[in-house]
Amino acid sequence: MPELVSLFSADIPLIMQIEAQCFTDDHWSEKQIQQQLLNVNAINLGIKVQGDLVGYALVGSVLDEAELYQIALLPECQGRGMATELLAQLCQQLAVAGMQRLLLEVRERNVAAIRLYESFGFTQDGRRKGYYASVAGVEDALLYSYRIRG
Repeated sequence: MPELVSLFSADIPLIMQIEAQCFTDDHWSEKQIQQQLLNVNAINLGIKVQGDLVGYALVGSVLDEAELYQIALLPECQGRGMATELLAQLCQQLAVAGMQRLLLEVRERNVAAIRLYESFGFTQDGRRKGYYASVAGVEDALLYSYRIRG
C-alpha cells in the first residue's frame, strides 16, 4: 500500500532520478529542487511503495493560492491511482493551510496529466501560446485551477 511522506534534502537523489525518467524536455535541476525543499511556503509530498520513493508533488503558495510546480510518478507506477491519492492528500494539507485554490500549467500534449487533472476536478482557465520550447518546436501551456474545499 502506498505511503505518503514529507520530502527532505536527503530525498534529492531519488527525486532527480524520477525527474530524469518523467521529464525529458524540462526537468528541474538539483539546485531548484533543493530550493523548493527549503522553501517555508512549500508543501512537498512524496509517495513510497514498499519503502521506495516512486513519486512526488512540489507545491508553492502565496497568500491563499497554491501552485503545483511538479508532480511525477515513475512510469511503472502510473495508472494505479497513486497520483489521484497524492493530489487528494495534497489538497487536504492545502486546506488545513488555508489555501483556496490550486493552480497549475501543463503541456497541451501531456494527455495523461490532463486526464488526471480533469478527473480530479480541475477546470481549464486559459492557455499560454508557445510557452514551452522543445526539440519539436513550441507548445502551448494549458492553465488549470482547482477550488480547495476545506
